[in-house]
Amino acid sequence: MLESLTKETLYEYPSFKVALFSILLSFILSSAIAFTYYLTNKEMAFSRNFFQAMILSAVVSCMVIMAVGNNVAAGFGIIGAIAIIRFRVNIKNPRNIIFIFSTLSVGVAAGVYGYSIALAGTVVFCFIAMLLHFSKFGETTISRESALQLTLDNQYDEGNLTNILNEYCDFIRLTNLNSTKTGTRLGYFIILKQGTDRNQLFVRLKEEEGLSNIRIERDDNLDKI
Repeated sequence: MLESLTKETLYEYPSFKVALFSILLSFILSSAIAFTYYLTNKEMAFSRNFFQAMILSAVVSCMVIMAVGNNVAAGFGIIGAIAIIRFRVNIKNPRNIIFIFSTLSVGVAAGVYGYSIALAGTVVFCFIAMLLHFSKFGETTISRESALQLTLDNQYDEGNLTNILNEYCDFIRLTNLNSTKTGTRLGYFIILKQGTDRNQLFVRLKEEEGLSNIRIERDDNLDKI
């Protein structure tokens, strides 16, 4: 019965060995890309979910491409199924988008049996990612740039805040100033000193009487996946 059903397929599917090899290759190459991401990641928090998503997305894309093959109808069916699913994951970091797209590309290349393309693309991509990481474009100054927002009580001496920021920051610039019912809302662009992280500054500001609604994040707001 199974043979009679498989005869009705619209195109000749790959053998089990070929399919297994393609999926395993996509897994290995996407793991190499994910590990490169791990080594070159400069964000405060490392997302294990995103790390796993990079690897799994390559496997899924490989299976989808092999299942569709040259079947146009199946291709439109896949597009329709994807359109129904509402993806609510908001990837704000352009670098993370490129990495997830690279693993998808590896899965697609393996799915169409372009093994040389998948292998060469992975090697070149990982090499360039590492090269940029150790170049001036990957300097840690960028990761120390932050946006600070807080509220000062009406009775609070702003000079105390300036002293604290000078203690923890190499650079300070006031970006916005708003008056509220409870006090003054301030926004700063800051560059933390080498060896100082956001948590240390946050704890110090929390200890200060007269400061509230403290928020520190990457200035480009890209540290959240």
